[in-house]
Amino acid sequence: MPKSKINANAAQKPLSSAGFSPKWVGVSFFLFLAVFLLTILWDRTTTEQLTNWPERERAFFAVLARVGESDWMLIPTLTLWVLAQIIGRFPLGYTLRWFVRGTGAMSGFIFLAVGLPGALSAILKVAIGRARPILMDEVGILHFTPFAGDWRFAGFPSGHATTAFAFAWALYFLFGARIAIVFVGAFLLALARIVDSAHYLSDVFVGTGLGTIGAFWVREQFGKRGLLFSAKVKGRKNRMLTPFKRLLRKRKHARSTA
Repeated sequence: MPKSKINANAAQKPLSSAGFSPKWVGVSFFLFLAVFLLTILWDRTTTEQLTNWPERERAFFAVLARVGESDWMLIPTLTLWVLAQIIGRFPLGYTLRWFVRGTGAMSGFIFLAVGLPGALSAILKVAIGRARPILMDEVGILHFTPFAGDWRFAGFPSGHATTAFAFAWALYFLFGARIAIVFVGAFLLALARIVDSAHYLSDVFVGTGLGTIGAFWVREQFGKRGLLFSAKVKGRKNRMLTPFKRLLRKRKHARSTA
C-alpha cells in the first residue's frame, strides 16, 4: 500500500491526547459504569463483612488509613518543588543544576497529580452528599444530602482512594515497573476505608478511577509541554532520570577511586 494512502487512513482515525481512539475511550467509560453499578449492589454486603473483621485487623487498617492522609503526599512534594525553584536560581554546576531541576519537576508532578484529583474529589463529596456507612442502618446505602456541611454526608467518592491511586500512578510514571508495589499499598489503603466504616465499595471504586484518570491527565499535560516527560516518546517516558543516573555513577566512581 502506498505510503500516502497509509497516512491518509491514519488521519481518518482521530486519537485523543493519550493516544487512544474515541471508540476505546467510550467502551472504557461504559465498562467502568457497569462495574460501578455492580459495586453498588455489593455495598451493603462488603460493608457488613469488612466492618465485622476481628479487632486486630480493623486496628491495623485504622492506622493505615491515618498514614494514608493526603497531607503526607502533598506537603513534602510541595516543599521540595518550592525549594527547587529557589535553589535553581543560584549558580550551580551542570550535574547539580539538573539534579535540582529534576527533583523540582518530579515533586511538582506528584503534587499536581495527587492534588488536582484530590481537590476534585473533595468538591464532589460535599456537592453529592452521600451518607457514609456509619449511617447505613438509619438511612440506607443510597441517601444523599448535598452541601450538608456534615462529614457524615461526604462519602462519595473516597478521597483516600483517589489520592492513594493518583500517588501510585504518579510514582509508576516516574520510576516504572520497578516501583509497581505501590499499587498494593494503594489497594490496602482503599480497603481500609471500607473496614473503617468511612466509605462503601462504590465510593472506593469511583475514587480509584478518579485518581487514575487525574494522574494520567496531569502526565499528558506535562508531556504536551515537554515538562519532565518526553513529548514525542510513546508512554511519556520520564526524561529527568538520566541526570540522576549520571550523578549516581559519578559518586560511585569517586568512591571506588578514593
